[in-house]
Amino acid sequence: MHVVIAGSEVRLEPATVTAGDVYVVLDSPGSSVGFAQRQRTATETPGPLSDDDLARLARGDTQGTAIGGFDDSGCAADQRAESRGRMGPCGNVFKIGLTQGKYAFFTGNLDGGPPGDYSGSIAVLDVVP
Repeated sequence: MHVVIAGSEVRLEPATVTAGDVYVVLDSPGSSVGFAQRQRTATETPGPLSDDDLARLARGDTQGTAIGGFDDSGCAADQRAESRGRMGPCGNVFKIGLTQGKYAFFTGNLDGGPPGDYSGSIAVLDVVP
């Protein structure tokens, strides 16, 4: 699955994948993208988001979510070029295990301002059996 960052917009190609190991390819060198999944308690295993969770994220409310991300921005341009298409510290390929449901990729800082003040972009990944 490819993640494309264009300005402040994030796009997923394709936006539907099969459950299991998913390879995330960050197609915009030197960029980063956030990743959100449901996690209501510290002991709960992260999982798919509900429609209500997605609506809250769109308002910048991260309560009940586990926020992570993917990036290759900590590497020099020549390191990124050498590692393009590979997994590893400067690579642009990442592997995650996902179960059936919806997950969010986003740009911007979801919880960086007052509630309802999120101005980034969210793309929803639909994971099917």
